[in-house]
Amino acid sequence: MTETLPAAAAEATRFDGYLDAYVPPARLTIDPSVRLHTEAADAIDPVTYEVLRHNLWSVNEEHGITMLRVSGSPIAAFGCDFNPCLLTEDAEFVYSGPYLQFFSSMQDLNVKWILENRSANPGIGPGDMFIANDPWVGTNHQLDVMLACPVFHEGAIFCWVTNALHFADLGGGVPGGWNPSGQTWFEEPPAFQPIKLMEGGVMRRDIEDMWCRRSRLPDLTALDLRAVVAGAQVAARRIEGLVARYGAGVVKAAMRRIVADSHQLFCDRIALIPDGTWRERVYLEIANPGDRGMYELALTMRKEGGTLTFDSEGTDPQVGAINVTYTGWRGAIMCVINAFLVPDSLYAVGGPLRDIVFRPTPGTILNASPPAAVANGSGIGVEATVGMCNNLVARAMDTAPQLRRMYTANGGATSWPIVSLGGLTQRGKPFQNIFLDFYAAPLGAFTFRDGVDTGSPYWMAKTVAPNVEQNEQLMPVLYLWQSEVEDSAGAGTFVGGATIGIAFTAHKTESVLHQVATSGVTQPTGPGLYGGMPGPPNAYRFRPADGEPLADILARDGRLDLADDRVRALSPKEANLVQRPGDVYEVICCGAAGLGDPLDRDPALVAQDVATMRFSAAAAEELFGVVLDGDAPDAERTARRRSDVRRERLARAGAPTVRYDGPGGVRALAGITGALTLGEDAAGELVLCSRHSGEPLCRVADNYREACARLDLPITASSPLAVDPAEFVDAEMQFRLFLCPQTGSVIETEVARAGAPVLHDIALDETSLRARYGS
Repeated sequence: MTETLPAAAAEATRFDGYLDAYVPPARLTIDPSVRLHTEAADAIDPVTYEVLRHNLWSVNEEHGITMLRVSGSPIAAFGCDFNPCLLTEDAEFVYSGPYLQFFSSMQDLNVKWILENRSANPGIGPGDMFIANDPWVGTNHQLDVMLACPVFHEGAIFCWVTNALHFADLGGGVPGGWNPSGQTWFEEPPAFQPIKLMEGGVMRRDIEDMWCRRSRLPDLTALDLRAVVAGAQVAARRIEGLVARYGAGVVKAAMRRIVADSHQLFCDRIALIPDGTWRERVYLEIANPGDRGMYELALTMRKEGGTLTFDSEGTDPQVGAINVTYTGWRGAIMCVINAFLVPDSLYAVGGPLRDIVFRPTPGTILNASPPAAVANGSGIGVEATVGMCNNLVARAMDTAPQLRRMYTANGGATSWPIVSLGGLTQRGKPFQNIFLDFYAAPLGAFTFRDGVDTGSPYWMAKTVAPNVEQNEQLMPVLYLWQSEVEDSAGAGTFVGGATIGIAFTAHKTESVLHQVATSGVTQPTGPGLYGGMPGPPNAYRFRPADGEPLADILARDGRLDLADDRVRALSPKEANLVQRPGDVYEVICCGAAGLGDPLDRDPALVAQDVATMRFSAAAAEELFGVVLDGDAPDAERTARRRSDVRRERLARAGAPTVRYDGPGGVRALAGITGALTLGEDAAGELVLCSRHSGEPLCRVADNYREACARLDLPITASSPLAVDPAEFVDAEMQFRLFLCPQTGSVIETEVARAGAPVLHDIALDETSLRARYGS
């Protein structure tokens, strides 16, 4: 694993003793009093290896199940907002769990920090456990708590069992920690570098008291502490049992091979991809209440030989309450790597990490430096980074036919629709919670089929959205509706899944207090692929009761209409919103993206979409160019409508700024994306061609988007659910279509500030291409 800071940042990595980003050195410095068990058997027979491989996986799963059963938190019980991990003695991942994947980035950083900074004082011994929630050491935000437990054999650390769990409340300026007004981390829950919670198998009362006293929910916090400890204790005992049965060297050999096998699997797959650079960008709006800014996030992936390098150069400077630490940024990237490139490795993430280089840029939104506010980053910038990385890895994988069925377009929740509320329950007891319904966010389109309606994003494999009745039991709320939302799927040749929406009111309480702390409301944060439309933005709406009887409110199950003067769209950052009984709060989760030009969708599938209420009849004609005759598509009118739309696109578009002027006679070599092919012209030049026309667009070194006809549209053209950004932000935003100059088909789309340069999203290395496909 290689993790570096740019040279320019080498002198600016600390703030009053706190790291900008903890990036472990190539060689850890550990006190001699702590020994690491490194001996492994020279060989392990295949049967024993398979038995141990699955035993170790089961150990990690039992670790997670124990946490789930002991924790009393809905965030754990329904959301599975945690992850257990198994690491080697020197903190290389063996397994992460099939739970929230952000956490598969943080636990090795914490363990390496502990080995470097705690081995001498207070020391590391049998029965010890360390706990931490410092985002600059290795958590997504302060609410995510990491626990690390060394497992000893004959006086040496044999391995580590670790976990991370989102705690409901750990103090700070607002209940739940989601502070939309935060300017610095001093207004957020306190952050602690790793400290010893368990010593010699006994929980330290002073640390437990300190941890629980700062929480508004001390009893729940105490229970969650026991959940993370119990999970680690179960896993540690199981590891000790395996060592006693098979011998330490054999178990260690199995661990080494698990990592080596996942590494080889990763190497084999990226070897199928030519060298090159892929780029993506999205925008987050509003850093604090009252702000009207729009802020750019950028992510670049370079593939060179057997190495992937990620950097965030081009991201705007850190600001307000939308920042992410290095750990969250790194975790977001690994969510995609795990799911797309090594989905068959049982989450053995340590292998890919050997050949991934992370280059954070301190002081930016995606790699913030202290004292930045970062508590909201886990729900905003982390998910937005997943969305960007999704498209980088997908476009790279599409260059290899063997990998094209292994990825999806962006799913929903690319900016989490946080609904954080607190107050007194219907029983008069304090509560703090977040709505977890959006764990049912949809999956994006595949290269060969539609996405999955309310299917849950791939980066939280075992999460479960709670039932309405469960939320109504836990919180003083009454649901008005919870359903999939019509016209909420990203349009495309294959469409994203439909997303989920809810509406509720306060019930049997005087009021509840909300913190609105999200982004992705004024523009999409989940870009589509190859001409597919992005997933629609988040939507927040609120209507005060104005004395209307509850029975009348319950009788009306439709969505809130902004044409109603009583309804207002909520800003993405709004502090201390009071909701009383009868006040209606409506939230729709941002949706999943499509893949391919919507005008290429099978008309019969569009008719089925309308019949199942995934899309309205109006959207069928507007988005897909399908004219229905009753329940069936009218073939002749549909063909005419689609032809008219393509012609109108070209008539309104600007001319390409880059033109191919070669001799033609192009010989097809390979597919590059779902809308582009690679060819060689009569002069031997490598060129990029439109799949829609077969004609060359530009030389391979050029930006193909500049060789397309470009149509700039308002953001509202990206989705039937998109709204005009001007209500909340000052920046003029565009939805750009890059069109095949011959056919008018969409090759790619882009959300951008007006005046922003066209993104050069794919830059393939010509030497690598020639070595792969010949001259």
